[in-house]
Amino acid sequence: MVSSISNSFVATATDFKGARRLEMSNALKRLQKQSTATRIAVFLGLFGFTASLDLVVDHDLSLFALYLIPTLYAAWYLGTTWAYASTLAGGVVWFIDDWPGWHSYHYALVPYGNLAGRLAVLVIIVVIVSALKNALEDQYEAERRVVVRELEIASEVQKRLLPSQPPDIAGLDVGFLYRPARQLSGDYYDFLPLSSERIAITIGDVSGKGLPGALLMASLQSLVRTDLAVRESELRSFAKKLSKRLYEETAQERYVTFFFAVLDTSSLALHYVNAGHNPPLFFRKWTLSRRKSNAEMLDKGGPPLGLFPESEYLSGRVSLQEGDVLVVYTDGVLDAVNTEQEQFGEERLRETVRTSLSLSASEICHRIAERMDAFSAGSPQWDDVTLVVVKVKSEVADLSTVGKELQEGHGD
Repeated sequence: MVSSISNSFVATATDFKGARRLEMSNALKRLQKQSTATRIAVFLGLFGFTASLDLVVDHDLSLFALYLIPTLYAAWYLGTTWAYASTLAGGVVWFIDDWPGWHSYHYALVPYGNLAGRLAVLVIIVVIVSALKNALEDQYEAERRVVVRELEIASEVQKRLLPSQPPDIAGLDVGFLYRPARQLSGDYYDFLPLSSERIAITIGDVSGKGLPGALLMASLQSLVRTDLAVRESELRSFAKKLSKRLYEETAQERYVTFFFAVLDTSSLALHYVNAGHNPPLFFRKWTLSRRKSNAEMLDKGGPPLGLFPESEYLSGRVSLQEGDVLVVYTDGVLDAVNTEQEQFGEERLRETVRTSLSLSASEICHRIAERMDAFSAGSPQWDDVTLVVVKVKSEVADLSTVGKELQEGHGD
């Protein structure tokens, strides 16, 4: 499965490189981004300069070749109508220049034939250039459609790699939000059930965007899914080995900020390691009435994965209670900007969650998304946005209490 997915991404990478070569070969087409009025002004300037020069210089010197400049410009950037108009305007200038009485004799140093012959040469050139332009545009459009289709397929594959629904774990309410900035994303999230009472929650942000980030994300997911189940009780060792593998298998400038945790609903304990990721926010319901927007930051861990050949990591542990809320996110949430280039920031995220703790996990995600959209209205999304919210239900707290009482009873 992982091999076929990797092959699909590699094939897309090849097509992407082909598209970049095509873009370089069509560098002149970038000039068409100029407004039509600007292109017309440039054409009129070129033609006016050429015609004025032709009427002023010695009539024994033919400037026919200079008329190719405005004619070719018109054919490429304004269309055949303007190119033919340039040809006819050139014919008018030649007719005036050759009109009897302007000078006693006229001998062209380079014989281009009569007026009709010169016009015919320009017309033929316009036809050839227009045909070449149309052929290049058709080729560019055909290859662009292939690349777009391949990217769409790669995007579909990536979406299938990521969970489409939150996990159903007794006692936990889980919600998530995933918004890639492009067709392919460098954000990663996953829910890995380890048993009926244990689940691994992961989220990561790969350096880079687009196809390179998506390839690294797929590689990261395969490593996590194959190793985490074995080392679920050895998070520090797992992080160290995972970082080393990524360092060996990726380019030096590539790394991953990563947070992964194992949540046990039977003991209400959360074990985690934070590898250079934005510290998740952990809200305790019973402290919020005393300290406004109080939230613990889960920051124990180490450097991003793959950044160094050898890295050491610490692990953290948090005890859970009814109503506690865990918010894990990528930097796309904090870095969302408005029209004044002001960032959404951590304080707005804290305040949004604090005022939404009575809602379900999915509703909290929706509330955060609404707040972000209202804040950044009118501004494009520049970074991938991924958000995971975990809320402890009352039933899991009750089950934990019953379990402890039974253990105490057996002890007596």
